[in-house]
Amino acid sequence: MNDIRSSVTVHRGADTIGGSCIRISHGADSIILDYGMPLMASGGHDLEPGATDKPSIENQILLDIVNENNKPLAFVISHAHPDHYGLIDYIPNDIPVYISNASKALMNVGNIFYDKSMHVDRLNDCSLYSPGKSFEIGPFKVTAFLMDHSAFGACSILVEVDGKSVFYTGDFRGHGRKAGVNDRVMRSVKNPDVMLMEGTTLDDGHPSTFRDEASVEQALVEQIHHSDAPVFVAGSGSNIDRIVSLYRAAKRTGRELVIDLYQMYLLEQLKAFSPGLPPHKGDALRVYYPKNQRDSILQHLGPEVLERYAPRHINKSKVDFTSSKYIFRVSNSVTSRLCAGFMDQGVKPNLVYSMWKGYMDRQLAFSKIENLVGSQWMYIHTSGHAYKADLLTLCTSVAPRALIPIHTLRARDFDSIFKNVKHIKNNESIEI
Repeated sequence: MNDIRSSVTVHRGADTIGGSCIRISHGADSIILDYGMPLMASGGHDLEPGATDKPSIENQILLDIVNENNKPLAFVISHAHPDHYGLIDYIPNDIPVYISNASKALMNVGNIFYDKSMHVDRLNDCSLYSPGKSFEIGPFKVTAFLMDHSAFGACSILVEVDGKSVFYTGDFRGHGRKAGVNDRVMRSVKNPDVMLMEGTTLDDGHPSTFRDEASVEQALVEQIHHSDAPVFVAGSGSNIDRIVSLYRAAKRTGRELVIDLYQMYLLEQLKAFSPGLPPHKGDALRVYYPKNQRDSILQHLGPEVLERYAPRHINKSKVDFTSSKYIFRVSNSVTSRLCAGFMDQGVKPNLVYSMWKGYMDRQLAFSKIENLVGSQWMYIHTSGHAYKADLLTLCTSVAPRALIPIHTLRARDFDSIFKNVKHIKNNESIEI
């Protein structure tokens, strides 16, 4: 009889949103799932100012998880959001890091456009996995499954070892444009010994005013139909589902959608994985060239990219500031300049806020734009994370023998919603 023991350890994420880090061990062997830049300190408290600029074990941004006495065989990253991959450059080079092919595409675009402090220097040294295709790391069999999430290509991860199984949901939802991909997970993963499931939206910061991405699109259409002014939408430039919603809303209302170079190049790169993504021939999609993004393209990609987008190019000198035909999804700085141009012509833009409300409190630019325009942002957003109904659907179908809350500030709320809940603190382990 095999007496080698297997266990799961949550190094970070038991009482926080973001920065999740999970170790799965079998005897002396282990692998680690996710190693992201934390968004908050333990319990949801604010991080020390400047801590993420110089990560260290002493300031608790880095975790003491790669020492010689506890060295993992590899790290496996679930998706391309910095709070899940942001610390991989601090992993010793002799430890492999696995990312999905779609995540590499997203991170490569980030290396072109993001500030250098957010670049992934070891990106080209990462090993790639494809969702649905199992691979082995030592004694572990690893299978990733595509999940519906606001990060394109996000995956859950099933780890099997010595007849035991651990299922990590990563970040997911069930109300986006890719909700159907969750069905394969629910068909394929049954009764794992341990499931680690996110519970981001169980706090009060993720209202379900708009139940799904379809309702966001419809609300955008209705807002645009009732407006005789240009519409500026504040939203994540990397949220592909939301860009598609804006694209479809523009098409349905006869408007022109204006995005920036980052979003355009990102869409182009992701078409390799999802050919139906915009742009499409003959559409009314326009591309704004912010100077910093233009410089990044010239430095990393060359002028031929700008030449390729030239037929769609629009800058401040080309905007008709007397027209209401535009929908803009651009940065706050560009929004301020363009809103001022419309106001100078007596045209008052409409403002739509389409992301997590917490960002509005943290960035003064949003209130400055309100003051400039003389109106408030209208909230039209659905979360990139699973609401309670989504969580219940997945958990009921998978039916784990033990359910560990992670990526949540409300772990205790799991007790009244789900069965077989097992609570462990950061750096505690549960034997499988």
